[in-house]
Amino acid sequence: MRTFLSVIFLAAFSLFSFAQQPYAPAAALPAKNLAMFGRGLYPGNDTTYHLLKRSGFNTILLSSFYIHADGDLYSGDSHQPIIHQGKWVGDAGYVKRVKDLKTKSSISRIEILLEGRWYGQPPNTFDFIRDWYDPAKAVPGIVTGTGKESTLYNIIKVLKEVLGADAICIDDESVYHSPSIIAMGKIAADLNMHMTLCPFKRNNYWTEILEASDNNLVDALYLQCYDGGVRNEIKDWVQGLKPAQPIYPIFMVRGSFSTCDTHKGSKSVAEISKQLRGFKKDYPGMSGAAIWQMEDLNSFVKLGCAIKQPSSGTAKSVAEFLSQLKKALKKEL
Repeated sequence: MRTFLSVIFLAAFSLFSFAQQPYAPAAALPAKNLAMFGRGLYPGNDTTYHLLKRSGFNTILLSSFYIHADGDLYSGDSHQPIIHQGKWVGDAGYVKRVKDLKTKSSISRIEILLEGRWYGQPPNTFDFIRDWYDPAKAVPGIVTGTGKESTLYNIIKVLKEVLGADAICIDDESVYHSPSIIAMGKIAADLNMHMTLCPFKRNNYWTEILEASDNNLVDALYLQCYDGGVRNEIKDWVQGLKPAQPIYPIFMVRGSFSTCDTHKGSKSVAEISKQLRGFKKDYPGMSGAAIWQMEDLNSFVKLGCAIKQPSSGTAKSVAEFLSQLKKALKKEL
């Protein structure tokens, strides 16, 4: 009898202990994280994906994806739905390339960037998340709430199951409704995924999300240091948010907006290195950085920026550009 009771007690204790363990999904961030935002990768080609696998970058943020009013998810690269009526309808070659990214590769993590603007007009992705996360609301054609049958849950579930996504990245630049994003984090947690944040302003909004979320669920922030965030200083965000998570600055390369010149904070490799060095001085704990975006690396080479404007950089191939960026980031980190 004592033996039987002991077994019951130990089993109950084990279940209780398991329930108390912190949330810890797979695909944790590497100690030194080099991330590449992937606009221009859908559906992509084998050559570009092969370059990424050998690039030395660790995280690929597939971008950009937008939720539409009918519950479909669209790719910003093709302006076509990849999820329609709750099912994957996107390019099969893309799925194969994405799933192969981690094979014999430096890449260990794949994130999905959810963007808010569809050519600037409202409503957008985060309007719909705000309007649908509450199960008490009735929206024609949409299953509201964040339960397993909901439209929002299904979108993330399909991305997890079809693409093997490890995290969703929140790039909200217009709605700023923290309760709905906190709810999205709970969807990610239920699917054993992470959620990351991609701010450029509104410190208080991101603080609300961090304070309401497990530190292992929301495990990183990508700080925009270009365009609207061109004046961002990483020390201000570290001091303002005081996050347990790492903050990674995002740099935009020359070649963006189809110009070799500086535009909206775009930088050469040398300029990125210099700014990163200053950030590291202000934030000694900085353990990674990100580049926006793969499409612009291709644009830099296609434009012939190394010849037309040598001050913009010297890369004459995408492979060379990736190598230069990797070396510059690793050197300063």
